Amino acid sequence: MKRIVFPLIIALFATCSPSFAQGSANYISVAGKVIDTKSRQAVDYASVSLTGTGISNITNSEGVFTLKIPASTPAESKITISHLGYAALIVRVGELEGTTPDSPKRLEMHPVSIEIDAARINGMNARELIEIAYSKVKENYPQHKMGVTAFYREIIRKGGNRYLSLNEAIIDINKAPYKLNQNDRAGIYKGRGSSNYNTTDSLLIQYQGGVMSSLYIDQVQNPFAAVYYEQIDEYYDFTMGGSRTMDNRLFYVVNFNQKKDIERPYFRGSVFIDSETFAIGRVEMNMNVEGNPLATPIFVKKRPLHSKVEVTSAGYIINYKQIGNLWYYDYAMIDIRFNAHRKISLFKTNYSIVSEMAVTNRSDNEKEINSDNRIRFADQLSKKVSAFTDDEFWEDYNIIEPDQSVDVIIRRIVRQLRKREGE
Repeated sequence: MKRIVFPLIIALFATCSPSFAQGSANYISVAGKVIDTKSRQAVDYASVSLTGTGISNITNSEGVFTLKIPASTPAESKITISHLGYAALIVRVGELEGTTPDSPKRLEMHPVSIEIDAARINGMNARELIEIAYSKVKENYPQHKMGVTAFYREIIRKGGNRYLSLNEAIIDINKAPYKLNQNDRAGIYKGRGSSNYNTTDSLLIQYQGGVMSSLYIDQVQNPFAAVYYEQIDEYYDFTMGGSRTMDNRLFYVVNFNQKKDIERPYFRGSVFIDSETFAIGRVEMNMNVEGNPLATPIFVKKRPLHSKVEVTSAGYIINYKQIGNLWYYDYAMIDIRFNAHRKISLFKTNYSIVSEMAVTNRSDNEKEINSDNRIRFADQLSKKVSAFTDDEFWEDYNIIEPDQSVDVIIRRIVRQLRKREGE
């Protein structure tokens, strides 16, 4: 079995570090917990946005979100919540007044029903669909190396609202062909970062391997849910999860979970398979870390003496985009939640690390990636971005805004990206 490779959390005692201004006096935070109205289960990784603005966030693995909005926002302003397979939910800001991450408002989303031939679905076998999807990889995904540009962001947060570390970068990628034993290479083109630690913090959280992990979780190119494809029946059970629509296309949903007799944490999740091409268009998965003492050592490389760190959730999303007759790696998100406390204390502090990678350009020309700008699994982006800082590149987008969606940020810097690509 191939070694599981994940981003690592390195926890050390903190010292006083430079901070960045958050302007909290001009903002308020509202919170909600989104659930499926039928199953009553949490709707994780739903998009949440203040309508008509670039302020947005996503729900975590428990369906909870926090949205930081200007204090002057009228109570009648709308917050839109959307998710694949659900009808969009509209909520007034006033309905969330006084909510917090510890006391969020309960919000229900309604699944969207799809009219399809019942015989078509009933005749499907979950494992066979996975087999078909992987047998068609050569037909559905690029078989040549590509040069890719992507925007990458990682955020470390303490509690619900305090940002400890923010890092952004434009990443050059030489994306390997979708064949066995091919590895992606990545390098930094531009980057910047800020930190917000102070003397009251007992931990300095460092994040290792985020950029490369965002590429490694490409479930079409790399091992499926951390095991070789030939071994998946030894580790996973598969069931049909019905169907969903995405970008006006019908997808079959195959759910998977690790077998009950396997002690080490693996994954549970869903694979979205296009009904026409049988391409994998999206994968959503969570590592089964909950209550498993074997999970934390996978993520935590070092921790302070006399302290305890527990990983409570680890979620992953990988999205592919169809262009012409082929499907391409388009977006990846990693969301790790954990808590920490001193062994002599009963009080725990919650932390989260969220990273996102969104492709902005693709070409058949490889990128220039050398030893100076190359990123490896052992690297911490926070320690590398200072060498690639260029204030002029970011133009009007001169402040890192963690509450902005990746799409909004890309729109702000698209002129510079196009200039660089020669468009």
